[in-house]
This record gives sequence, structure tokens and C-alpha cells, in this order.
Amino acid sequence: MKIIAKWALLAGMLGVILAGCGTSEDKNSESNGATPSEDVEQVEQNENEATNNNEAEEMKDTELDSEEKIENESSRNPEQKLQYQMNGETKEETAFLKESDNQNYSLYVLPEYELTAEEPNKDSLYLAEDGQVFMRIEMLPTDTEWDSIVENTKAQLTAVNENVVSIDAPSEDFFKDSIAMEASVNDDVVTAYMIKNVDQPFKLTIFSKKDSDYKDAFLQMGKTIVAGKAE
Repeated sequence: MKIIAKWALLAGMLGVILAGCGTSEDKNSESNGATPSEDVEQVEQNENEATNNNEAEEMKDTELDSEEKIENESSRNPEQKLQYQMNGETKEETAFLKESDNQNYSLYVLPEYELTAEEPNKDSLYLAEDGQVFMRIEMLPTDTEWDSIVENTKAQLTAVNENVVSIDAPSEDFFKDSIAMEASVNDDVVTAYMIKNVDQPFKLTIFSKKDSDYKDAFLQMGKTIVAGKAE
């Protein structure tokens, strides 16, 4: 009986100790205000909110960059000063932005010139006082076969004079890797420039005079060609 009483006493004391530990843990949990599982959920929620906020900021920055890029590419001033050489004399005039009604581009045109459609995929930028002085503007496909374009252009110039010569294109970046050739007869000079523009290749054919050289004026206007409609 003494042994049984002793074990009963020990069991009672052990129960009291365990109950005390449980009470202490419960109090600690209550003092923290949340269970361990609730703490994990709160941390995950905070992390998700931070990630979503970062993604939203990144998307906003990307949209602003895209809008700024589009605005810079499409927005053009209604007028621009152009400087050109004519018969050894330097001139400067205000050119005005014009859109082609026939092809998808815009350019700046000097006051003495007019832009008009010549035929599908070809425009004529001509001197108002003399329609025989003009520049033909042809937008070319982005997958242009340049060997074919060069051969066709040479054949066209041969109709002016069989002696077709290759000439140097202007040194500006706009004419980088361009091909230029020329033929003349009497007072007439015909010069062709095949411009390998990355975004939009095109060809300029200038019909000018030996005694009144309008070539540089046409080239300065041609350099302002930008594919797409002006905003």
C-alpha cells in the first residue's frame, strides 16, 4: 500500500508540473497576440504585398519609358531651319513639315518647292518655278534586294547617258552605306541615291541642271525624311 501511495503521489506531482508548463506556453502565446501559424501567414502576406508593389512600379516605369519613346519618335516641329549649298553659295531658310499623301513618311520642305504624288509608291518634290527640276522619292521594301535595285537604277540612268558613273554619297551618318551614281547630258544632271536606312530604305533620284545646281537643297530636304505620319 505504501508503494502504491508513493506512485500516486509522484503521478500527482508530475501532473502539476506538466499543467504548469502548458499554462506558461499558453500565456506566452497569448502575450504575442497570435499563434505561430498566424505569424507565418502575416509574413507571407507582407512579402506578397511588397512584391506586388514592386511589380506595379516596374510596369509603371516601363509604360512611361514607352510613352516617352513613342512621343520622341513621332513628334516633329512644324518647321525647321535648313542650310544648303547652291552654286557655291551657302543659304539658310525655314522649311516646313509636310506629309506625303501617297507614301508613309514626312519631311521638311523649303518654301520654293512642292511635294506631290507622282504615281503609286513614288512622289515628286519639285521646284515650283521649274517642274523639270525635281527629286523623285521612292520608299523601298525592308527586304529589298539591293543588287536588283542597283542594276535597275543603272539601267534608268543609261537612258540619260550610257556613261553612268559611281559617285561618293555625303559623309553624314544618314547616307552611311548608301550607293550613289550619276549620268548627265547637255545641261541636265540625274543623280540617284539608294539609301539603306535600317527602319525604312528608300531611293532619291534628283533631276537638276549644271548651271543651277539644286542637288544639295534636295539632299538636305531628303535627309529629313522620317517614316510614319508626323504628330
